Amino acid sequence: MTIDVSYLAISDKRCTVQFAGCNFRCRGCFSKERQKGGKTMRGKELAAYIPPDKEVMLAGGEPTINREGLLELIDELEQDRVILSTNGYLLDAELIDQIKNVTVHIDLKALNPELHRWYTGMDNRNVLEAIRLLYEKGLDFEVSTVYIPGIVDAPEIEAIARFLASVGDIALKIMRYVPVGDLSRRPLDSEIEEAMKRGAKYLDNVSSSIENRSHPSGERIIIVP
Repeated sequence: MTIDVSYLAISDKRCTVQFAGCNFRCRGCFSKERQKGGKTMRGKELAAYIPPDKEVMLAGGEPTINREGLLELIDELEQDRVILSTNGYLLDAELIDQIKNVTVHIDLKALNPELHRWYTGMDNRNVLEAIRLLYEKGLDFEVSTVYIPGIVDAPEIEAIARFLASVGDIALKIMRYVPVGDLSRRPLDSEIEEAMKRGAKYLDNVSSSIENRSHPSGERIIIVP
């Protein structure tokens, strides 16, 4: 029941746990945590480093790779202050039932299955099913999509919004792509705003990283011994 932890960061309001390793191989990934490594710990051991007065973001990499270790960590914390950031591929009905009081941020890379497979190396059927399950089971969650010019841009994001609306009134957040190599460029504000307008035709709650930035202030990295 161990997990691989890259680092633990504490800011003014939030504690972020970065898990090492990922089951996706996204072409535009900028995270070093996609690789295996880090510090191998028990969830209970890691929880001892987390202050009791802050919300806890579990991110990666991909936190759901080691289900048992993840659940052990969550069980040591108050679930209603935990945010799980996940690609959703391993988020099945059993796991969702075990984290029913956790807030989930699920990243839908693309709706088009060929595009999703090209970008991540994986099929998106599990991810779409996870979104349906999260909605049906009444969890607090939002879907995020990264705007990548020429790859995942306004038409694809409109299709994502249309799909989400077919499930229910789900919150959608459009994230700005950070260039990695020569895959694409940084999107313009006007492009993200256009994607938001398209999404708002189907959903009541569409936001973006333009007007809703959440970069932590006063962050310090805790090196877990």
